[in-house]
Amino acid sequence: MEPGQVVKSLAGRDKGKFYVIIGFIDGNRALLADGRCRTVNNPKKKNLKHLQPYRIIDPEIRERIRQGNLNDNAVRNVLNVLLAAENTKNGSRCLRTSLSDGC
Repeated sequence: MEPGQVVKSLAGRDKGKFYVIIGFIDGNRALLADGRCRTVNNPKKKNLKHLQPYRIIDPEIRERIRQGNLNDNAVRNVLNVLLAAENTKNGSRCLRTSLSDGC
């Protein structure tokens, strides 16, 4: 796993949610953001064994992380592209839900 990679939570209250890795702490924990509930300024800390990595690594996101100018809009855009692809396979799974989605 590396910064800029899209992951899915496998355990906890956020099971099934998609995030982008924005960093690592303590060697076995990732800092995650979804741009909505978990912003870049307030990332979620999650154990690496509770994450399912996807092969999607956005080079723009990776570069923004390295430069230190990552914003929530860029994170949301990457996740919306992933979920649009998932919707064509599985049915209706959408990031753009009402604000009462447990944030």
